[in-house]
Amino acid sequence: MEIKGKLYSIALASTILVFVFLILVSAASSAQVTRIGNGTDPAVYGNTVVWTDNGVIHVYDLTAKTDTKVDSSAASHPAIYGNKLVWHDESSGTPGLAVYDIKTSEKYHITENVDSSSIPCIYGNRIVWSANYNETNHNYNVYMRDISTSTQTRIAYGEHPDIYDTRITYAAYDGGDWRSIIVYDIATGETTKVPYSGDLNIPHIYGNSVIWSDTYTRLGYIAMYDIPTKKVTAVTSDNSVCEDGSESGCDTGFHTSIYGDKIVYAKVSNDCLGSAGVYVYNISKAQSTQIFDYGDKVYTTPDVYDNTIVWGIDGKYGGAVIDSGIYVINLSSSDTLPPVAEFTANVTSGAAPLTVLFTYTGTVGVPASWLWDFGDGINSTHAMNATHTFTNPGIYKTSLTVENGAGNSTVTKTNYIVVTDSVVTDPRIPNAKFSSNVTEGYAPLAVQFYDSSQNAVSRIWDFNNDGNTDSSDLNPVYVYTAPGTYFVNLTITNANGFSTYITTINVLEGSSSGDDSSGNDDSSSGGSSHSSSGGSSSGGGGGSPEPAKNVEVKELCQVFITNGKEVKFDFKKNATCVVYASFEAKKTLGKTTTIAEMLKEKSSLVTELPSGEVYKSFNLWVGNGGVASSKNIENSKVCFKVEKSWVQDKNIDQNSITLNRYSDEKWEQLPVTLSEEDDGFLYFTSETPGFSSFAITGKAKSTSGEVGANIGSESREVDKTGSEDPESEQETGSKENVSTPGFAAIYGLAGLLAVFLYRRK
Repeated sequence: MEIKGKLYSIALASTILVFVFLILVSAASSAQVTRIGNGTDPAVYGNTVVWTDNGVIHVYDLTAKTDTKVDSSAASHPAIYGNKLVWHDESSGTPGLAVYDIKTSEKYHITENVDSSSIPCIYGNRIVWSANYNETNHNYNVYMRDISTSTQTRIAYGEHPDIYDTRITYAAYDGGDWRSIIVYDIATGETTKVPYSGDLNIPHIYGNSVIWSDTYTRLGYIAMYDIPTKKVTAVTSDNSVCEDGSESGCDTGFHTSIYGDKIVYAKVSNDCLGSAGVYVYNISKAQSTQIFDYGDKVYTTPDVYDNTIVWGIDGKYGGAVIDSGIYVINLSSSDTLPPVAEFTANVTSGAAPLTVLFTYTGTVGVPASWLWDFGDGINSTHAMNATHTFTNPGIYKTSLTVENGAGNSTVTKTNYIVVTDSVVTDPRIPNAKFSSNVTEGYAPLAVQFYDSSQNAVSRIWDFNNDGNTDSSDLNPVYVYTAPGTYFVNLTITNANGFSTYITTINVLEGSSSGDDSSGNDDSSSGGSSHSSSGGSSSGGGGGSPEPAKNVEVKELCQVFITNGKEVKFDFKKNATCVVYASFEAKKTLGKTTTIAEMLKEKSSLVTELPSGEVYKSFNLWVGNGGVASSKNIENSKVCFKVEKSWVQDKNIDQNSITLNRYSDEKWEQLPVTLSEEDDGFLYFTSETPGFSSFAITGKAKSTSGEVGANIGSESREVDKTGSEDPESEQETGSKENVSTPGFAAIYGLAGLLAVFLYRRK
């Protein structure tokens, strides 16, 4: 009962923090960021903002600060141009589009060729939308209606249309996994296909600029096409890989809008380029700026007109919704928005030397500079986030000062970092921490959790944040059967207190490709900590369940995987012992990242090392959980290298070098082939049934030149030259039998028979 009471206290404290956050936002930025109402899907034109709240349309005048409700009970996705307002409406029970004149309050409905998926856009007197999915060509139909003449026209096959002046843009299915962006000119009847390939969706147009989201990885990247010059520009990154293996910018295509020289978008995930929130991209400067920070997995819906940006929070995706407010900011004064300093640390106590990652978490204003004072006489002014190593035991006060043109703000945390002597542990405060093999995937999703807590005497796992104990095991597995975002809570205790660590698991509904992205399709998948979402069959960014502290060095490689093609991930930086990984693709998986990790010790994912002298342990992770399964790839190979100096120093028999793969809680020895050598290395190639944890081993020669019997009794397969391995296992206590005439020949034949039988299994 005491533990459960503490959990409830934690939940209450978290709720209070949310309200404190909202008060802070209001107090710090009331002149710039203003909350004007509650609801979703805001749109802006001139001084008018429209949105829906529980099916009711709101029309807000930014000048008069008045909120007018429009009679409706099932409205969604409003769009506005001038005094004309249009939205998807099902008040009558039948899908339709409602058209409303703000000045005259006149309202009527369009029901012809409208279905539940129709989302309207308006320019002048023209409205466009898509409806009536065609099973044959896998496309919707694009329609246009001139409300001044009540004439309606089918334009083409496509979806998600937008309109500006006489141009309509839409996405059209191309076959396979791809969609293209099309621009149709109403005046001339000409159709232009944007010269860019990918899984392109949700285009928008303003003037000569067309933007879209390329969703081949998660929620997608944003790109822009200039119609006169036919130039394509990447608005958000489309080729960068963060140090943790995730692809930067791959969750920025969720919600976009364009007006004049500005593109606004929602960044949903934290990555090495910045934190999640509302962003504005200046086209002429080719520069993105964050104007509000909501934190990871919060889905915002920004829209822009001139210097006015509005946004709400979309709760339909199960993200960590902070509130239901509709917010507005005027960018002409955004440079005067003062920043508010705040930060967190990944660890706050430990033995010296203690390396701490400090992360800036301020949510108001955009700092131009950061000054970190770590409390040990060392400062840092390099970046938004800072890594610092405390070399001496002590209790340190840490502070951060942020500044921009509007002013500065400082936050100081006293007694924040506790560093103990390297030979003395700190038993006072248990430190809860865990990881998982996946953080996102399709239901049913089996998740393996790994407890990496410190000073834990007992533990309580709550996998769905319902306050009930689900497990007390060290490394449990839990299966999520229903879609949703689940908060996973681990609470550990000892005699000195308790510690709680919380993270989220995102379970998606269904899979457009029919794959099991949970990582459970095949035991050889190797697992991953990231999965794709957003309606694409991409292999994704990949990830690793291996604790970072055990990784000596890693290298990443990205390749576009196409069905029927041989795929080769070349690790050209030569950072690890892995030269390349290859396989034949049985399905198009899109742009996929593979991570090669060379480890300091044995992998934390294996119970023990294989027999023999271990040269290196390494992990290979291909794409997301389930990507490298037998139904997606075949004929997998790994090429690795071994230093000749190690062979010489350890007196290793070159023919005994082999590759061991860990699967089903046991080591499997894989046959290898010496492919080449140079002055420093021997290069081996091995076929493998999958990618996971590996270990390279060899066996030492005895003083007589044979492989020592103390290394193990495994039979060696035929070596690279075709000759039998010279090693043989000698039985202890039988020396006189070994010298008996003819025994050597008999023993040799028996050994050959054993090898033959072993290979027949």
